[in-house]
Amino acid sequence: MDTQTKLTLLGTAFAGLFSGASIYINVVEHPARLSCKIDVAHTQWMPSYKRAAKWQASLAFLGGLVGIINYAKFKNKLTLKAGLFLASVIPFTLIVIMPVNKILLDESRQEEEEKLKLLKKWGQLHAVRTVASLISFGIFLYALAKK
Repeated sequence: MDTQTKLTLLGTAFAGLFSGASIYINVVEHPARLSCKIDVAHTQWMPSYKRAAKWQASLAFLGGLVGIINYAKFKNKLTLKAGLFLASVIPFTLIVIMPVNKILLDESRQEEEEKLKLLKKWGQLHAVRTVASLISFGIFLYALAKK
């Protein structure tokens, strides 16, 4: 197997892991969390967010890096696009989701109604990351199929 294919496989793995985790959060974990009382949902969200953030940020960064390296070495435009889609969740998170995260992490500031509103908004914003990661995964898979 050549280096270009190995890099594409690696990017596919990072995008697949990210999108799989994202889907799980949007389809299973967050709806289950919201089915609880708001204080319980909020309390559960905090440690879950802190643990998931490290993993997902790492996967997004590494998948983006692999796409860029594959393009720099082999001019593979598909893996560049896939990597950039995956990496795009990082600035989206920092610019769009992080303000919501900061409010949710500050327990002293919210009433129950505000917590529910913020948790629902967080789920919607997280779904954007899920879609971007699925697009990335699909492009990486297409790049592998074209080999």
